[in-house]
Amino acid sequence: MKRLARLFCAIALALPPCGAWAAEIVLVASSFPKEILSAYKRAFDAQSPEYRVEFVNFPATNTVSYVRDRAPGSRADVFWGSSPDTFRALRRHDLLQSLADTGNPAIPAAAGGLAIDDPDRFYRGQALSGYGIMWNTRYLEARGIPPPAAWSDLARPEYFGHVVMSSASRSSTTHLIVESILQGVGWDAGWALILQIAGNCATITERAFDVPNSITRGRFGAGPVVDFLALSGKYSGFPVDFAYASPNVVTPAGIGLIKGARNPEGGKAFIAFTLSEAGQRLLLRPEISRLPVLPSVYEAGDRPADFPDLLDLLRSNLPAYAPDVSASRYQMVGALFDQLITFRHRELADVSKAIHELESALRQRPDAEAAALVARARERVFRAPVREDDALLTAPPQTTRERIAALAVREAEWARQTSGNLAAARAWLAQARDRLAKP
Repeated sequence: MKRLARLFCAIALALPPCGAWAAEIVLVASSFPKEILSAYKRAFDAQSPEYRVEFVNFPATNTVSYVRDRAPGSRADVFWGSSPDTFRALRRHDLLQSLADTGNPAIPAAAGGLAIDDPDRFYRGQALSGYGIMWNTRYLEARGIPPPAAWSDLARPEYFGHVVMSSASRSSTTHLIVESILQGVGWDAGWALILQIAGNCATITERAFDVPNSITRGRFGAGPVVDFLALSGKYSGFPVDFAYASPNVVTPAGIGLIKGARNPEGGKAFIAFTLSEAGQRLLLRPEISRLPVLPSVYEAGDRPADFPDLLDLLRSNLPAYAPDVSASRYQMVGALFDQLITFRHRELADVSKAIHELESALRQRPDAEAAALVARARERVFRAPVREDDALLTAPPQTTRERIAALAVREAEWARQTSGNLAAARAWLAQARDRLAKP
């Protein structure tokens, strides 16, 4: 009997205090890196002991299906992510609850012409994101490659084999960068530039986070990223740097309450925390390095001297960006990227290398006919297989089943066209090489 009593006492002492059982879980769905999530978990849990935040991490491109496939009442409470397209998709599928009663009045609804919050208050802007090029300073210096300043720099011959990027169909960040280029310089010129950059890539990664990680480790030299992934490395002491490339776009990283959440009140509490002074100041931590939307945070004396300023960024000459256009052709642009680049990357890289080598040889030994053949190959391989006014892009079928069927037909067509373009380019480049080989 005494032994049993001692056992019960031991169990009682091992159990946490009664109050610990009262903490309600707040489940936040996010694709952000663990450095951000861990910092917010520690701060929120400490400030709100009645709640305990947990995170489920998955690609933003799967958000709608992740939420929609779960019954109301069993869904995550909050979605937190960088892509405006994802929030528009959630809103379009009626998967967000109103946040009219949750926010921070000190955060402006718009800044420099950029809307920070959803006009209908179904999601709030929690930070700002700009996009550009990250590079490893030691990697480029060791190879005598000048730091990049514009997207076009990544298409230069000296960058061949030193660039890394992810697929636009698997990364909402890459998709937004691709769209900013397409909208900034035009559909045809944009695809030509994107294909040239991809042709210079050593690899196309499956995840967006693999780009900054591989650059930080010195595996590759440079690549397109969202700003905070580069700035967090820079301010944490790694040999990396970052530049906002042109054309660029600034977007709000949003946070919203999921319709059918298990714990909507806890979700609202977490959202309110991220928008508070304390939550906004966390963004300045070196391992996070995001741009706050609360103006007073920029007056803090503890931010790095060269940390980007919200208003300075918004005053810069940003091209017009139409998020509705991006959302309407999201699947098509991702599919085009895969057919032109992801699935044929090795062939695209081989043709790109041959073009660089022959253009270098032609500078040493001019030959008009060989130059014409190389120019023809360049034009053929670095172009989109469809026009911007294609019906699939401007007026896609209304039902999901019809869209999937129509896209499958066109993907097969794009694959055949890409194969033909690459084959023609290889033939013309071989002819140019034969001409230059003659004495």
